[in-house]
Amino acid sequence: MRCSKLLTALVMCVLTVSLTSCGGKNASPYEQIIYYSVESEPVTLDPQIADDNSSRLVIMNIFEGLTRLDENENAVYGVADGWKADISKMEYVFHIRDGAKWSDGSKLTAQDFVYGFQRLFSSVTGSETAEKLFCIKNAEKIKNNKLDMKELGVYAESENTLKIKLEYLDPQFLQFLSEPCAMPCKQSFFESTGGQYGLEYDKILSNGAFCVDEYGWEHKKYINLVRNSDYKGGSSVVPKGVNIKIADSPENVCEAVLRGEVDCYRMETRELEQAKQNKMNLTAFGDTVWGIVFNMDNEVFQNKDIRVSMLEALDRKKIVSSLPERCKPAEDIVPDTAKIGEIAYREFVGKGMGIKFSENAKSDFEKAVDSLNEHDEEYYWYYDYEEVEFPELNILCTDEREMQGVVNGIINAWNGITGRYANKTPVSREELDEKVFSGDFDIAIVPLKPEGESPVDMLAFFESKNEYNVSGLADEKYDKVIGDILARSDNSVMDKMVQAEKYISENGIFYPLYTEDRYYVSARNVTGIIFHPYGAEADFSSAEKIGG
Repeated sequence: MRCSKLLTALVMCVLTVSLTSCGGKNASPYEQIIYYSVESEPVTLDPQIADDNSSRLVIMNIFEGLTRLDENENAVYGVADGWKADISKMEYVFHIRDGAKWSDGSKLTAQDFVYGFQRLFSSVTGSETAEKLFCIKNAEKIKNNKLDMKELGVYAESENTLKIKLEYLDPQFLQFLSEPCAMPCKQSFFESTGGQYGLEYDKILSNGAFCVDEYGWEHKKYINLVRNSDYKGGSSVVPKGVNIKIADSPENVCEAVLRGEVDCYRMETRELEQAKQNKMNLTAFGDTVWGIVFNMDNEVFQNKDIRVSMLEALDRKKIVSSLPERCKPAEDIVPDTAKIGEIAYREFVGKGMGIKFSENAKSDFEKAVDSLNEHDEEYYWYYDYEEVEFPELNILCTDEREMQGVVNGIINAWNGITGRYANKTPVSREELDEKVFSGDFDIAIVPLKPEGESPVDMLAFFESKNEYNVSGLADEKYDKVIGDILARSDNSVMDKMVQAEKYISENGIFYPLYTEDRYYVSARNVTGIIFHPYGAEADFSSAEKIGG
C-alpha cells in the first residue's frame, strides 16, 4: 500500500512538472506562448515596403519606431524615451533610449532612423505608404525625384539624438511614427542581404519586443516569434513567444479559441452571443458605418433633388429603433471613433450634419420627378428628347435577419412618397460587396470602413479616383477639397473636412444609418493584448494567460 501511494505521488509530481514546463496551469507568464493566426503569408517584413495586414501584424511586433500606440491609440514612448517639439521652428528632437539595441546585440542609433527614412522616401524603394509622412520637410519632393536625398529634413545630431524638420504640421505625426514605414533600418545589414531584406528569417534584423525565431518561418504554414533578449523598451516583454499560424480563418472563431487553437482572433458578429456565454474577452471597434448609397450612373439618381427628397422621407429614429447590440444609430458619415491627432473629430465639430426628416418630402419628391422631363421650350422642337421614367426601386442589402427591419422601414417610407412598391434584394455580405463594386445596383445599403482614424480616411471614399467610390460621384470641386486636406495646403484642414462631410451629407451622396462594431475575441484567461482598429494589428508584448 505504501509503495502504491509513493508511486502515485511520483506520477503526480511528474505530471505537475510536465504541465509547468509545457506552459500549463502553473506556467510563468514569461514562459507562455501566445497562439494567433493570419489568413495569408506576410508579403514582406521590410517595414518600408510592407502594407498588407499579415506583414503589418508581424512588423509591429518585431520592430519598434520612435513611438508606439497605447490602448487608446495615443502615441507613447517607443525607441525614443522623450522628445521636444518646437512648433515655431516646425521641428521635433527625439532622444533615443539608452541601451537600445538590434537583435544581434549591436547598438541602435539615430542614424538607423535616418537611413530608414531615406529608404522610405527613395523612389528606388517604391514605398506605397510614404505619403503618411510627407509632412517631413522635402519628403514628397524627394520621393518624386525633385530634390536630392540630402535635403530630407531628418538628421542624426548624435548617436542618441534625432532631429526631424517638418514641411507642415500634421496632428497625426507622432502616431505615424509608430507605423511600419517609420521603423529604423541598419544600413550595413540591409546592404548585406543582397536584395532579400525582410524575405527570410535570417534577412531580418529586429529591434522590437520579439524577433523571428531561428528557422521559425515556414512559408505558407507558420511564422513563430520569440522574445527579443536584446530589447530594451519601457517595460518588460511578458510572453516567451507568439506562434502565428498561416491558415484560413476558422469557421467558428469561438470554438477555435475554446479548443486552444488560437488565444485570440478577429470574430464575426454572428458569434457575439456565443462569446459572451463563454465569458470571453471582447474588444470592439465601432468604425464601420452602414448607409444608403445611390448609384449615380443611373440618370435619375444623378438628380440631387430626387436623392434628397427620398432621404427626407426617412424618419431615422424609427427606422433604426431596433438595431442589434453590435450596432448603434449614426447621424453622420464620419464615425465617433475618428480623431485628428488625439482630438476626437465629432466632439470638436459636433453631430447631426445629415439630412433631416421632412413632412414636405412627398411634395418635394413629386416636384423633383416632374423636373426630370423639363426642357427649354425654345429648343424642345429641335431636339429629340427621350422621356426619363422613374425606375422601379430595388434596394440591395445584406440578408442578415436582424437587419430586415431597417430595410422594411425604408421601403415603407418610400412607398408612401413614390406611390409604387419598392423591393429589396437581400444577399450575403460577400455578394453585396461584389455587386456594389461592380456597379450592379441602383440603391444599396453598404458598409464603409476607413483604413485610418482621420476623418479624411472616410471622406476620401467619395473621390473620383478612389477605387472604393461606390456612389460613382465625380466632382472636381470635391476632389480638390480632399486633395487640399491630404496636401495640408493651408491651415484650414478642419474647416475643409467639415465642408467635405457637409457636401456628401447635404447632397444625399451617402446617408448614414448605423455604425457596426467589429470584434476581437480572446480566451477569458488571456489579458494584455492591445488590438488596434486599423491595419488589423495586435500588440502581444504584454500578453499573459492568467493561471496558465
